[in-house]
Amino acid sequence: MIKLEQIQHLHMEFSSLCNARCPLCPRNLYGYPYNRGYEETSLTLDLIRKSFDPNFIKQLKMILINGNFGDFTSNLESLDIIKHFKEQKHDLKIQISTNGSARNKDFWSELGTITKVKTEFCLDGLEDTHHLYRQDTDFNKIIQNAQAYIASGGYAIWKMIKFDHNQHQIAEAEKRSKELGFHEFRLEDHGRNSGPV
Repeated sequence: MIKLEQIQHLHMEFSSLCNARCPLCPRNLYGYPYNRGYEETSLTLDLIRKSFDPNFIKQLKMILINGNFGDFTSNLESLDIIKHFKEQKHDLKIQISTNGSARNKDFWSELGTITKVKTEFCLDGLEDTHHLYRQDTDFNKIIQNAQAYIASGGYAIWKMIKFDHNQHQIAEAEKRSKELGFHEFRLEDHGRNSGPV
């Protein structure tokens, strides 16, 4: 059994809310607005302060803020929560995965100023294919948000899921990621071609 003092990495979900309708997301029914019982809620800064002792935060090496149940931008206190963790431990590494199409440039610029944070922008193709899986997201807005984040010092990753409909764009997407100043390009194959939509 793992003891509390041995925990060094956390995987957190900041919210169960999301602006996208990805067809194979467990929050909906194949892209249709349907809630399978997930409570629509977000973590609060107050709950974080009550739940995480400063000494516990100090022992952490990394926090992964993933989007399995919702996008972290849907949490209106997301920046405040990240700042709180960083106030407790300045060199704490934080990695965020997001569809990147919510919030404005000011939000992304502010996030970019926080050190030791890496952000994956999930861009599954280019202008003509990205929206086929990341439904209700805007490719151009994501690029604008990523550019604001990068311009203020943020470490940006272009994460692309390979599908039959976008695999012909992999080389161009990687090229564009470099031109736009992304620090990394990650290609993933989750086997998502075989789901009902």
